[in-house]
Amino acid sequence: MEALKNKTKGINSSKPEEAQKSKQTNSNITRVKSFSNYGHLQSGLNRGDATSLKTFLNWIKDGFVVDENYNEQETNEKRKSLEAKIEDKKDDKQKVIAEKKVIEQVQIPNKNQDRTNLNNSIADIQNDLDNEMLETGFQSTNYYLYTGLTIVLAVYLIFFYASTIYSAFFRSAGLLVETSGDDLAMVIGSIFDMNGILNPSPNLIIVYLGSFLFFALGIIPHTIKGSYRTLKIAGFLLGTLIVDALLAYKIDKSIHEIKVMAGIGEENWDFWASENFYLVLAFGYLAYLVFGYMYQLMNEEKTKKNPKKIAQRNINLIREQIKEVNQMINKYEEQIVELQSKVEMLESRIGLLMKSLNDTMINPEVLSKSLNSFYIGWRQFLNGSSEIGAEKVECENIYKTFMEENFKTISSLN
Repeated sequence: MEALKNKTKGINSSKPEEAQKSKQTNSNITRVKSFSNYGHLQSGLNRGDATSLKTFLNWIKDGFVVDENYNEQETNEKRKSLEAKIEDKKDDKQKVIAEKKVIEQVQIPNKNQDRTNLNNSIADIQNDLDNEMLETGFQSTNYYLYTGLTIVLAVYLIFFYASTIYSAFFRSAGLLVETSGDDLAMVIGSIFDMNGILNPSPNLIIVYLGSFLFFALGIIPHTIKGSYRTLKIAGFLLGTLIVDALLAYKIDKSIHEIKVMAGIGEENWDFWASENFYLVLAFGYLAYLVFGYMYQLMNEEKTKKNPKKIAQRNINLIREQIKEVNQMINKYEEQIVELQSKVEMLESRIGLLMKSLNDTMINPEVLSKSLNSFYIGWRQFLNGSSEIGAEKVECENIYKTFMEENFKTISSLN
C-alpha cells in the first residue's frame, strides 16, 4: 500500500498536470539540460513505474520535453515557411491536374468528335457520288468564257514576248533610223516591233522559242504541289518579275541609244524614270498574271465536269483535315504525359517538404537519441534498486515496443 502511495506521489510530483496543460496549450514546454539525468530523476520520483515511463516517452516524442537549447521561435518560423511552400506546391499541383482534366475531358473528346464528323462527311460524299447526286457546281458558260480568254491571252503572250525579245536583242538601230522616214520620233519611241516578228528571218527561231518559254512559265506555278507550295509559287513569280524587269530595262536602254544616235535624245538616262520601262512590265507581267489566273479558273471549271474528280478532291481535302486533327490529338496526348510528369514531380516535392516539416518540428534522429538517453537514465535508477525488479522487465518491454512502433529500430543503450 505504501508503495502504491509512493508511485502516486511520484507521478504527481513529475508535473503530469503541467505537461497535460502544455499539451493542450502548446505553449508550456519543459526544457532539460540532460535527458539522462532527467530520466533518472523521473524514474526515481515515479519508482520506475512502467506506465509513467510510457507517458514521458510520449511527452518527449510530442515535443513537450525538449533540450534546453531548443529555439521555439526559430522552429516556428521555419515551419511556417515550409507550410507556405507546401501550400504553393499543392496549388500548383491542382492547377496542373485541372489543366490535364480539361485536355482529357474536353479538348480530346472535341477533336475525336471532329474526326468522326469528317469521316462521316467522306462517307456522305461517296454516297452522293454512288447515287449520282453529287453537286459539282459546273457552269458551261463560265467554262467556255475562261477557255476563250485563256486562248486569247496565250496568243497575246506569245506575240508580246516575241516582240519584246526581238526589240531587246535583234532590232537594228541603224536600219531603224534609215527606214523610219518622217516618223522617226514615233518609230524610235515604239516599245514593240511587230514588223520584226512577222517578216521571215533566222532570228525569229530564237525569238519564238524564247516566247514559248515565257508562255510555259505562266503554266508552271499551277503545277507546283507539296509542302511550302505557296512559298514556292511566290518565289517563282518573283523570279519571273525580275526577268521581265530585265527585258524592260534592255528595251528602254535600246530606245535611249537609238534616240541618242538619231540626235533626239539626251545623254543622261535613268531607267526608273522612264515610262517605257513600266509600260513593258504592265503589258507583260500583268498579262502574265492574268493569264495564269484565267488558266486556273478554266482548269477548276473543267474539273467540275467530272464528279469523280470533284469527289476525290473534296475527300483529299477532308483527309488533310483529319490528319491535322490526329496531329492535334497526338499533341494533346503528349501534353497529358508531360502534365502527369509535373504532377508526380510536385507530389515528390510536396513529400520532401512534408519530411522537412516533420524534421523541423522534431528531428527523428535527435528525438531517438533523446529518448534513448532518457531511458538510459530511467534504467540506471531501476538497476540501482533491488526492490522493483518486476518493473525493470515491464519498462524494458514498453521501451522496446515504443521504439519499434515509432522508429522501427531500437536505439543502442550503450
